[in-house]
Amino acid sequence: MALVVQGRIRRLFAVGVLAVIMLGGCSGKERKNFEAGKALLNEGKYAEAVEAFDKAIEAHGSNNIRGLEIDILRYRAEAEYRAGDYKAAEHSYRLLTSADENRSEYMDMLAIIYTKLSNTDMDINIDNAIEMYEKAAKQDDKSELHINAGITIVEYYEDMYDKKMDAAYLDSAEEFLEKLLKETGRKNAKVLAVYAKHMSKREDYDKALEAVDEGIALLEKKKLNKSEDETLKSLMFSRGSCYEYKSDYNKALEAFNAYIEKYGEDESVSHEVAFLKARIR
Repeated sequence: MALVVQGRIRRLFAVGVLAVIMLGGCSGKERKNFEAGKALLNEGKYAEAVEAFDKAIEAHGSNNIRGLEIDILRYRAEAEYRAGDYKAAEHSYRLLTSADENRSEYMDMLAIIYTKLSNTDMDINIDNAIEMYEKAAKQDDKSELHINAGITIVEYYEDMYDKKMDAAYLDSAEEFLEKLLKETGRKNAKVLAVYAKHMSKREDYDKALEAVDEGIALLEKKKLNKSEDETLKSLMFSRGSCYEYKSDYNKALEAFNAYIEKYGEDESVSHEVAFLKARIR
């Protein structure tokens, strides 16, 4: 895989990959491959989409610094990321930052990619991800992508704690979560949901419940999109779990029943309800 990526990188440098011209200047072959790549991306055929975007790049064929139309590179970077080819995606997003070094979208994607490459690439570690995240934060663009980049870093620390059982990783996760809470003014439900799970892991169920209540209050009267609905689902489950860990079984059962009423019954909640009913008897 590495040789394939390196080969593609050399080829793309040869044709000139810093792109800023209008799509209207595309050749017919370039446009055809670009549109085919977008269709494949929408269908979830990510590897095939990358191939189509590469063909569009090759069809462009310019050797000057304006060589590649920027949209093709953006779509290709997304396809590489979704295909799980993080090293190739890193290369594409670095090229994009060369074209527009102040665009937070590219920095946030690099923060996510660097996090995923940590411990698998000798040249990359979590500090690279944090540095890129902080550069993006300076652009004052607290988009969902930026929030997701921060949460990805938190999840890295928590995964490392689960693997190594070293409390220093939990401390790092909490420190970063506190930064996210401050950046968002505790007004982002997704951050609060992650914080609630983290504090449960630390067995501080009162702080976890406080975050749960704040998060639910932000969402309960809104018309939710898919991501927000998933966040509310997580918060409602965490509420039941926190009360259960506090041995307040009646409140826990009430919380899980509210979850079932909204989202239906699944294996995880059924297990909790059965346990609670046995305890309450």
